[in-house]
Amino acid sequence: MKNWKRWFTPSSLKFKWALAAGSAIFIAFFLFSFFQYHAISKWMVDEEENNFSRVLDEITVFFKQRGQNIELKDIYDSRDLMKQIAEKDQTIRILDRHGEQALEIRGENEPAFYIPFQPVSDRTVKLIESDGRKILIGHSPIISNQFVGYIEIIQPLNRYEKIMKNLFWMMTITGAAALILSALLGYLMARNFIRPLNTLSEAMRSIEQGGFQRRVENTNAHDEISELSQIFNKMMSEIEKSFRQQQQFVEDASHELRTPIQVLEGHLALLNRWGKKDPSILEESLQVSLKELERVKRLVGELLELSRADREMTDFENSKVNIKAAAEKIIRDFAFLHEDYVFQIKNEMKQNIHAFIMKRHLEQVLVILLDNAVKYSEPRTTIEVQLSELDEDLVIDVKDEGIGIPEADLEKVFDRFYRVDKARSREKGGYGLGLAIASKLIDNYGGKIEAKRNEPYGTIIRVSLKKVIEHIEEK
Repeated sequence: MKNWKRWFTPSSLKFKWALAAGSAIFIAFFLFSFFQYHAISKWMVDEEENNFSRVLDEITVFFKQRGQNIELKDIYDSRDLMKQIAEKDQTIRILDRHGEQALEIRGENEPAFYIPFQPVSDRTVKLIESDGRKILIGHSPIISNQFVGYIEIIQPLNRYEKIMKNLFWMMTITGAAALILSALLGYLMARNFIRPLNTLSEAMRSIEQGGFQRRVENTNAHDEISELSQIFNKMMSEIEKSFRQQQQFVEDASHELRTPIQVLEGHLALLNRWGKKDPSILEESLQVSLKELERVKRLVGELLELSRADREMTDFENSKVNIKAAAEKIIRDFAFLHEDYVFQIKNEMKQNIHAFIMKRHLEQVLVILLDNAVKYSEPRTTIEVQLSELDEDLVIDVKDEGIGIPEADLEKVFDRFYRVDKARSREKGGYGLGLAIASKLIDNYGGKIEAKRNEPYGTIIRVSLKKVIEHIEEK
């Protein structure tokens, strides 16, 4: 039973599509043929009844025109006329008042039909079925002074049945041919339509076996499958980029953690051998170990902060902040902590417009940017925060007069663990994660962050944020 069920449930989309297309066309053809067959049947029966009634009326009128003195001899004399009036396959009988047959006219090869006699007072036409055959029966009275009887006409619908039988077989054969042809065309069309899906499937298998480099060729067809291929390529590019970043992240984190761990291991080994009895070695090793532990602590803290920024859920309802007030607060704090630097704020905005970002996230970004500016600038230099408007964005420029960033490294400074001057960064206590955290936070709000050179020397970090539109601000 399971094998039969599996056979009737094809797994290939091509077969399913062909089966569905064939079934749909067959059902539509069947319904059309069904109504057409019955419409033709009714039309032909009506035509047969009309012709039948015309013959009955002509014979009835003929006897009425003979007047009230019709005798049985007159009926016999009209035999030739009734033969001319009668249609093929018709049997005409003249019955007396008791139902006895007085005259019968039928073809030589026509079978005899005997219908139970029923007296009538007016012309009647009935359609009956006998032995699976449709038969028309008509009666009309003959009333005169010399003879009282009935006209009886019997006509089996031989022509109708022959035509309908041929029509039935023609529709059946045509329906079967249409089913086979539609299934074949459906299969061919499905194979053509599914070819891009097969390509996509092969690309997925290739990616599973050999990595994320494989892509699906874009076609000129502007359809759903082409759109799916483009989405797949874009998704693979993002996954490949994420995978490389993750791989680089692990390598960089391992490298950063390896140095302090090796230092700790060396000093602990030194303490284990000589430091127990030598106070100077003990003191030096403890100080170095504490310093290296502090480095590990800071690195782990920045990694946790970066991970938190990656999965930070944006609160869109409360994402609104006055950037002028937030920038002034952070600058006051830095001016208090770093008295040997000059901090300035330059406001070019026409009014206090709110930016689309949460206050704590903007403050976190500003702290990261100003902290980098302090680390890579000399004392008594100026660090400036400029606020301006650009179309639908609010722009924050953090300018310093430090060592600057080479042109080739401007786009890399937002990568994790990237540092322009690694020796100086380690000396200052940086790990290259601050700008990566800031970039992720800004990106969560649909903003943009970029680095530029500050001529003649120094660096400009530009942050662009969306303005809060009026109906959000009124809330």
